[in-house]
Amino acid sequence: MALNLVSPGVKVKEIDLTVGRIDGVNDQVGAIAGPFEKGPVNEPVLIETEADLLSTFGSPKSTDAQYEYWMTASSFLSYGGILRVLRTNNTTLSNANAPVGVAITNLSVKSSEDYYNNRASDTNWFYAARNPGSWANGLKICTIDAKADQRIAIGTEGIVVGYAITAGFSTSMANTDGTVGIETGYIKGIITDVHKGMIDVKVVAKHNVTTDVWSAVDYEEGSSTNAFRGYDLGVYNENFSKPASTNQPNRYQIFNNSGVSQRIERTRFQAVIGIGSTEITFGEDLNALKVAPGDQIKSLNGTYTANVTDVPGGGAPRIIMDAAATVAFANTDFIVMSGIGSGLYLREGNTVHDWYNQQTLGLTNSTIFWNQIAEAPSTTEYAKQRNSKYDEFHVLVVDDTGSVTGTAGAIVEKWVGLSKALDAKISPSTDIFYKNYLANFSQYAFVGAAQTGIGLKNTMLSGYTVDSSGTWGSNAQGKTFNGAGPNTFSLANGNDYGSEGSYKCSLGDIISSYTVLDNPAEYSVNYLIQGPSGGDSIYEAQAKANKLIQIATTRKDCIACISPYRSGVVGLTNSDQQTNNIISFFESLTSSSYAVFDSGYKYTFDRFNNTFRYIPLNGDIAGLMARTSIQSFPWFSPAGATRGTINNAVKIAYNPSQAQRDMLYPKRINPVVFSPGAGLVLFGDKTAQKEASAFDRINVRRLFLTIEGTIERAARSQLFEFNDDLTRTAFVNIVEPYLRDVQAKRGISEFVVICDESNNTPDVIDSNTFKADIFVKPARSINFIGLTFVATRTGISFDEVIGSV
Repeated sequence: MALNLVSPGVKVKEIDLTVGRIDGVNDQVGAIAGPFEKGPVNEPVLIETEADLLSTFGSPKSTDAQYEYWMTASSFLSYGGILRVLRTNNTTLSNANAPVGVAITNLSVKSSEDYYNNRASDTNWFYAARNPGSWANGLKICTIDAKADQRIAIGTEGIVVGYAITAGFSTSMANTDGTVGIETGYIKGIITDVHKGMIDVKVVAKHNVTTDVWSAVDYEEGSSTNAFRGYDLGVYNENFSKPASTNQPNRYQIFNNSGVSQRIERTRFQAVIGIGSTEITFGEDLNALKVAPGDQIKSLNGTYTANVTDVPGGGAPRIIMDAAATVAFANTDFIVMSGIGSGLYLREGNTVHDWYNQQTLGLTNSTIFWNQIAEAPSTTEYAKQRNSKYDEFHVLVVDDTGSVTGTAGAIVEKWVGLSKALDAKISPSTDIFYKNYLANFSQYAFVGAAQTGIGLKNTMLSGYTVDSSGTWGSNAQGKTFNGAGPNTFSLANGNDYGSEGSYKCSLGDIISSYTVLDNPAEYSVNYLIQGPSGGDSIYEAQAKANKLIQIATTRKDCIACISPYRSGVVGLTNSDQQTNNIISFFESLTSSSYAVFDSGYKYTFDRFNNTFRYIPLNGDIAGLMARTSIQSFPWFSPAGATRGTINNAVKIAYNPSQAQRDMLYPKRINPVVFSPGAGLVLFGDKTAQKEASAFDRINVRRLFLTIEGTIERAARSQLFEFNDDLTRTAFVNIVEPYLRDVQAKRGISEFVVICDESNNTPDVIDSNTFKADIFVKPARSINFIGLTFVATRTGISFDEVIGSV
């Protein structure tokens, strides 16, 4: 080695001759595609247990024999393997959603990857089910946010006895013809007393809209005649069709001179007629704001100007803030008063102090209050540190109908303390902006368009105007986020395969799912599981089988497991006819050592639908191979009473006799038979290869799949090294110990590894190639046993007769 020293010294160089090793391989991974109830679409999801299968892809369905897919997958898992499940796509498959405007019947969000890449910026829906299907129809997304309880109310400061008030009314009245009529109009009154958050008013005038006539109303000082009792200054619902009570200040009656009460319904308030010039828009921060008679009054849904002529019957319009236009201030009414003094103070506030405690989730089948779920939302710590407020947001996913969980009103997900701020975090790696948080953690919903809410601000020039700076999804710094109030979003218009509750897929849809597995470098798979061998015809079943064989043969690292056409086996009582049907089905299938054929269907119990089902055995055959790897080694045969017992089977649709097995086995078909004392047993270990060779046996094919894959991974460490004695020796030293281990475990009887100048010639080296030849004698499984019993005479030596047998 070059020392590169210019003065006396010692240089140490280290050479690693241990580069590369043999790593173990997991050969227990199956794959199946089909029309499952829910789950991501065409995305191979790794499932370890039946419980995972149930929670991710739903339960088995009787419609269109969908249970065959589900129960075949479950059968494989029962042997200890793990499974990649692909939910097949379809043109009608769509997500349940809550639209922004008109209903959306074709929303397709196939998976998380599809959402992030294509749907995260959608603005035509608020919430959507995590994956397509009708399974989510009926789920509800319940939300509530900080600032939802911010109400505009009338402060008692500045209000004095003698101020005037005008209110609209609608009164039921008895007509002379025996019918009940409605009288509408306005009444004027004078404040007689001011309490905390409420006032008492005496009525002094009444206006009839129909006749357009104002009339005086006599009032006797100190009596209750013609008086509003304890009129609440807070927030009111739209209808006031309730009897009066002195201890219920937001319920009241008007008395006429005869002492007969008249019920007021749908009361709204209007500005008292007068002269003024101040323009006011109702909204946030109504601090120290005064109004005078005749002022122009604005709400978000229109501008209302008092009549400048103080003439009874002038018809000044009512001031209304519609709930639809002002979600944050829903059901809010306003009154404007006139009288002695400089005017009326308005302020932001909430006289109903327990507003949050009154809010429910808005469910149909149960009543759940928000305060049972979480404390009222306010402002997150992240927002407080950035001079921001009202960003906190609670989200619930609720199974209102019980269609998902079986329990109506069940809360399936609860996310509290999320944020409206785009940049909000609770740690450097945990984003709590509610849209991103649900995308990352929810199992039920995605968020599309961010909710907007209502926000207002006050300026000297324009008064109170809509404030867009508090829009959800903006950064927190300096923001006062808009309020949306309590909302309930119902998910609807989710669809299945063709129609709601349908699970019939076309052959093309199924094949498209399996082609996702074409690339072995992307997904590791050891068994391609056919699932149902049905379809509209036997030709579709054969086409599906051939496609799986083609994928396995191209990948060269897995085995396709195929069962016969269902109609040729299930429901027939003539076993000879079943035998002919099975042979006919498999006769035209591709010859390949990367496939295994079985003889039929097992009868098993479907506990989800409380019935017995026939399902194909291909999931079990794959499961037997996986279990053999777990309990023994891949190069052991999965057949026979020791390792070939079928799980969870009551009986089989076709139990071939010895003569019938003699017909099946030469045709590459492995019989499954009932064996007394052993149950249902796989009674053959042939691959689907027609030509006679070592690879027409399952154990040999699986031996080579194992050692080829393992040594291939070890060879990758030699890439870009020099093709010299050192590299070749290092490779041989990796491979030979591994093969000796396989030999010791009965996989092979002999082997030779050649990797030297004899096969790495100068031409090979000059072409940047590295060659190793590995010769292996595989161990063979016993398929045929001959037992000969010889009876001999007494006194005869066995040595004399052994040679003659």
